[in-house]
Formats: sequence, structure tokens, C-alpha cells
Amino acid sequence: MRGAWSRVGRVALYGAASLAFCAPLFAQPTALGVYDWDQHLFYYGAVLKSVVEYGQLPFWNPWYCGGNVLWQNPQIALFSPAYPLTALMPLALAMKVNILLHYWAGFIGMHLLLSRIAGVRSLPIVFFLATMFTASGAVAIHLLAGHSVFLPAFYLPFLLYFFFRCIQTGTLHGALAGGAVMALMVYNGGTHILPMAVAAIVLLSAMASAMLRRWRPLVLGAACCVAGLAYSAPKLLPVVSFVQSEQFWDTRPEIQRPDRTTLEMASRIYLDPYQMSRAKFPEQRHGWHEYGNYIGEFAALLVAAALLWTFGARGAPGYGIGLALAVSTTAFFVWSLGEFSRFAPAALAAHVPLFSSFRIPSRYSIAFVLCGAATVGWAARAMALDALPGRARVFVTLVCVGASLHLIARNRVLFEGVFSEPPLSATFKPMAGPTELVPSEETNAYRGGSPMFTALMNDRAFDVCYESLQLRHTAASGQPLVVSDGHARIESTVFSPNRIDFTVVGGTEASRVSLNQNYAAGWRSTAGAFTPTPEGMPGVTLAPGQTGRFSFTFVPPGLWWGVGIFAAAAALSAFALRRRQAER
Repeated sequence: MRGAWSRVGRVALYGAASLAFCAPLFAQPTALGVYDWDQHLFYYGAVLKSVVEYGQLPFWNPWYCGGNVLWQNPQIALFSPAYPLTALMPLALAMKVNILLHYWAGFIGMHLLLSRIAGVRSLPIVFFLATMFTASGAVAIHLLAGHSVFLPAFYLPFLLYFFFRCIQTGTLHGALAGGAVMALMVYNGGTHILPMAVAAIVLLSAMASAMLRRWRPLVLGAACCVAGLAYSAPKLLPVVSFVQSEQFWDTRPEIQRPDRTTLEMASRIYLDPYQMSRAKFPEQRHGWHEYGNYIGEFAALLVAAALLWTFGARGAPGYGIGLALAVSTTAFFVWSLGEFSRFAPAALAAHVPLFSSFRIPSRYSIAFVLCGAATVGWAARAMALDALPGRARVFVTLVCVGASLHLIARNRVLFEGVFSEPPLSATFKPMAGPTELVPSEETNAYRGGSPMFTALMNDRAFDVCYESLQLRHTAASGQPLVVSDGHARIESTVFSPNRIDFTVVGGTEASRVSLNQNYAAGWRSTAGAFTPTPEGMPGVTLAPGQTGRFSFTFVPPGLWWGVGIFAAAAALSAFALRRRQAER
């Protein structure tokens, strides 16, 4: 009973730390966000609008850019705590609670990694090292910029925990659980985090195999990665289909090469809490939100000291775990420095599928701080710093608590004023979505007041959009949703996100009926073969006199293959686990 209350107390402690860190977000509970929060609230709103107001899966986004993919957009979260929370509160407030819950999860994941894998027994040391990662600057700065896609970074500690557990036990359980964590990243829009996750598993499994001189850790690492990709196939395969299609339009500007982080920049990244207000360095290719990851001098010195001690601590208990963490920490730090040489990890990774899509290497500082905190934890346990007597223990406790409070106080400032735009009173209308698609009169996606999200909540489509991953534009502004070439007459149109029904009266000759949305593979029609045209909108060609009620429907290409792969992977996983259980 005492152990149960102790666990509850620790969970409550991390909840309090998360609330203290995220408190500035709730200064105006229902206010909308600045910077890219308009775009990302729009993403969540489009998913909810499809599901709640139309009872459809979030396949297509007709309110965006003249029509754009929704399920296939890698930045779209399909599973998120924010969605069920909107049954109780506005989406803006649900997003803030979602952020709080992710920070809480990050603390708990770090506690598991540090206490059960690194073996740290001192709660103050565990709390500080958990804070070092969870309350570091990187994710907070991305959230300041509106990048909700970085929230799945808080799943990384769980991934490492499950993977180390499978190495320790030599069983598939941890590898499959790690794969499930990877899949959750993808479903929650965290494809930016996926390369870090895969790289961490590859590094750790390779080091474990080298230390143990056995192939099994590599096999378990491969099983973890394959399981993650298979479990996420219903999302991942459609995403790949989209980004490899001829219709894909990447509007992101080219990055000037080489994209590297100098040592002077690195010093500011980790040691300067005011980096967001500093001028850019000449070598800097991006804003500080793509670099910043303040952890402070104390944490940085601990990581450096732990690395030096670990590399020379051969023979220490559990040395394999410590060395694997130290090598991974070093590798991610070097990787985060970017393209300082043609043989730099970032330069080599640019030629590897999956990693080549991760364009900004400085983001690997997230994985560096994670592995660095775990390395410090292992070194502290190996040196028995968590078992000091009397006054020494009190001193360590005070230092850890003070350092934790300092980091929380410094980086929570990044959340001040993030949600300061006027709130909206509009809400989602269950199963009562409009049957007509009306364009917004607002055409400036860059002005204040969250114009795109406001348009969506007011049942308006925002055609002149702010989006990096688009379809090539074939839709025509000012035209009806379903257009005839004049040889047939459109009697009526009924709109819903994935399905547009129309009634047509055919003419005396063949006629063209077009859908006024950007073209993507996946559109079909009951009126005939759905085809794009080089000069304009996609649609169907009707035979002379063809009359009736027809529809255009959209299903993401690759979805059913992905569902099949997921089902097969789930069945194989269940079979393997049951067989292992039967052998015991």
C-alpha cells in the first residue's frame, strides 16, 4: 500500500511540475495563438469538423488551399487528447490541456527511464534529470512558434524505456511496445520526431550488440522499427503516396548550404536563456526557434562530465547501458551540429530515405539532451551519488531542486503571450455541417486574429492559404464546387468533406463535369472515370444524355494497404507474444 501511495505521489509531483511550467498558457484560457498556431489549430479543427459535423473520417480538407489532403498530410494529428477534450471545452483550451498532458507524460517517461533503466534511486536526482529533458528549451520554443507537431518528442523516453527493457529481458515485449510508441508519434502528427526515434534505436541496438557480441539486440532493434512502421502503416503509406505523387507541391524555401551549427552558436543554444531575442549569426540558416534548447551551464557541465567518466568507466556495473547512452549522446550532439563536413552525420543522413526528409539537423538537439540526461543518470548511479549519507544527500537534494526550479522558471517564460489572440465563440455542430462550401472573403493568411481558423469555425473555406505541403493548384476561385462545360446542366450539389453529390441533366452531346478542388489521386466518381486535365480542374466525361444523381468521393491512396499491413502486424505480434508466453 505504501508503494502505491509513493507512486501516486510521484505522478502528482510531475503533474505539479507540468502545471507550473505550462501555467502561462492558461493566462487567457480560451484565447487563440500567435505565429503558426493559426495553422495548427486549423489542422485540428479540420479533423474535428469532418468527424463531428459530417460523421466522416478526416480524409480530405476542402476548406484549405482550394482543397488539400488531410489524412495524408504528415503534420495532421489523427489521435490526440485534444479531440475528446473538445466535448467539454473550446478547441483552443483543449490544445492547452493537451500540451500540459504531454509535458506530464514526458516527466513520467523520464522517471521510468532514469529509475528503472539507469537505476537511479534518488528522487531529487531523477526529478532534476527528468526536468532537464522535459523542461528544456527545444520543445517549448517550437510550441512558442506554434509547432504542435513536436509534442510527440515527449514519447521518446517511453521508447527508450521499452527498448532497454527488451534488451534486458531478451524478449519481444519491449520491442513491440516501442514500436507502438513509434506508431503513436506518427498518428499524432510527429513525423518530425520519427527520424530521431529510429536513429536512437539503431544506435542503441548497434552498441548493445557490440558490447554483448550477440546479434539479438540488433534483431530486437529491427523488430522495434519494423513494428513501428507496420503499426503506423494506415497513416504512413498514404503520406508516402502523397509526397511522392506528381501533384505534391513543397512550398518550403530551399535551405542555403551548408546548414551547420558553429561552436559559438552551440554555446548560445544550450547556455543562453535569452537566445530568442538575440541577433542571428552569419552562419545561421533559420530562426532561433529551430536551434534553441536552453538547459543551462549546470546541466551542460554534468553531461560533459558524465560522458568523460562513462567512456573511462569500463567494468562498472551495467557498463553496457552507460556506454550505449554515452555513444548515442555524442552521436546526436555531432549530428545536431549539421553539415560541418561532407562526412558529418547530418550530411550523410541527407542521402538516406526518411532522414533525408528531416531537413534541419539542429533539431537533433532534442535527442541529444534526452540521451545526455539518461547518461548523467547512469553515471550518478554507477558512482553511487544517489546513495550518499547525511549532509551530502541533503546538499545533492538542494542542488537538484534548485536546478530544476531554475530550468522551469527560465523556459516557462517562452509560453508567455503565446495564446493572446481574441477567442472565438463559434463551436462545432454535431452532424449539422453546412451542405454548401462557401469561400472566405479574407485572403491574407498572415494577418493577426487567426484568419484561417476563424474562417473554418465560421464555415468558410480559406483558399489563399499558408501551407508548406500542398497540392498543385487546379481549383478556380469564384467558380461553383461542381462545374459543367455547358453541354450538361447541374441541378443541385450537396457538399460534405469526402463526398460531393450532384444531380446532372445530360445534353445531346458528351459533356465534362468538373470538381472545383485541387486534384489528388484518390478521387473517384460514380458518373464515370475521374480524370485530371492538364489545363484545369479534374472531373468526369458524361455520355450524351447521361442524367442522374452522382457523386465525387475521396479515399487516400494506400489506406487499405496500410490497414492490411497493420492488421497483419497486429496478428503476428499477438501470435509471437502468445507463443512466448506458452514457452514459459
